Amino acid sequence: MQEYQHITEQLDLLLSDYMKRDSATAGMAVGIVYHGQPIYVKGFGVKSKETGEPVDGNTLFHMASISKTYVATAIMQLVEQGKVDLDEKVLTYLSYFSLQDERYRDITVRDLLSHTSGMPDEDDYEWDRPQFDDGALERYVRGISNHQLMWEPGIGKYAYSNIAFEILGDLIAKVSGVSFEQYMKENILNPLGMNSSSFFKPSVDEQLLATPHIMGMSPQFGAKVSRVFPYNRAHGPSSTLLTSAAESCNYAMAYLNGGCADEARILQESSVKKVWEEIAPAGDFGYFRHIGLGWFMGQYRGFDAKAHSGMDTGFCSNLVILPEKGIAVTIMFNTDYLGLDSVNNAILDILLGEQIRVIPRSLTMHVTGILAVEGIAAAVNEHKSSMDQRTTLGFVPAENDYSYRYIAQSLLNHGDPIHAAKVLELAIQIDPDAEDLRLMLNQLVNPSTNTAMERNKGV
Repeated sequence: MQEYQHITEQLDLLLSDYMKRDSATAGMAVGIVYHGQPIYVKGFGVKSKETGEPVDGNTLFHMASISKTYVATAIMQLVEQGKVDLDEKVLTYLSYFSLQDERYRDITVRDLLSHTSGMPDEDDYEWDRPQFDDGALERYVRGISNHQLMWEPGIGKYAYSNIAFEILGDLIAKVSGVSFEQYMKENILNPLGMNSSSFFKPSVDEQLLATPHIMGMSPQFGAKVSRVFPYNRAHGPSSTLLTSAAESCNYAMAYLNGGCADEARILQESSVKKVWEEIAPAGDFGYFRHIGLGWFMGQYRGFDAKAHSGMDTGFCSNLVILPEKGIAVTIMFNTDYLGLDSVNNAILDILLGEQIRVIPRSLTMHVTGILAVEGIAAAVNEHKSSMDQRTTLGFVPAENDYSYRYIAQSLLNHGDPIHAAKVLELAIQIDPDAEDLRLMLNQLVNPSTNTAMERNKGV
């Protein structure tokens, strides 16, 4: 590893500095594969703001939607075994699958994997009302029979759907004859040496688990322990993988090496190529421009990139692979409101030979931190004095930053209307013409005009 020492030293300095400057986070873990081999696994910050226990490379994080790439892997294993056909109707494997919309009969396995089935998305994952029993997943699939399709399946129109992947997980269980979680453990996780990882939260070592954190503002702005952990067995396939930076590297290596890592083959090389074939435009940016089979694709600095991200209550994560360079970066936070792209891209740049001085952070969150401790006048002054020096001071460009509305909405979603109102007051002082923010503030101070807030789910 001595040949990579200059890279790891740069990463240590850069990531330590980021965590030191960004007090809004709790913990972070990073795993890096370079030239097809793991060269860097490290934790930063804490598992919990309440205990202060440090994160390390073996800390388990909830990976949210990165789970979907593992589902795609499992489906392709069953395709290789001749047990599943990508272009077969889902009804062939799940006879009880139905929707109100008769067009559901035409939905294929490929449609579900590529988010082109026309299925809507879920809006309540019931993290606060989790199910743990063996029947949870099938019960969920049976329970969606009142849903309507958004459009005809198979026309190549993309819309992200977590529901689609719950259906796929149930299909894996029925075709394999074992529970979804058992299949994933026995056929993907264990063969790759991911022995601490699991889709079934009750089975993992609680001592290894990172604690979820949500946005808070008392006594200061930043990470606040969430009393809800994002786990529900009904949503295992779309969301509930628990893994570490160290073990995530094993998974990334398998994809970089044509489906094989350390002599453990989880896929044929042809299957890896198939999941990375572009099926439809995803309409996003960077490495999320197109969708394949459970994976997103695009470019980074001229290189083909394959990726997925995830965000649920208290956690966010990113996995980006550059196959031509033998590079993979996996990042996991136990907070749900920080931008992963700045960190991820800074790491990629270093691996591609760039010199990076600092990882940009959010100016609006920095100013909100001033608001929490010093009050609105100091926060307004900080915003004004920093706007013209964003780049020099190490803040992300304005167009990539979070808005004060986003911060206020996040606080409101977590039951803190008082601090949400203060953030809106700050935003209105900064931009007196922001009528939408005035309306939002009026709804807060006049609850009778306010509507219930929807629960949010990240991709």
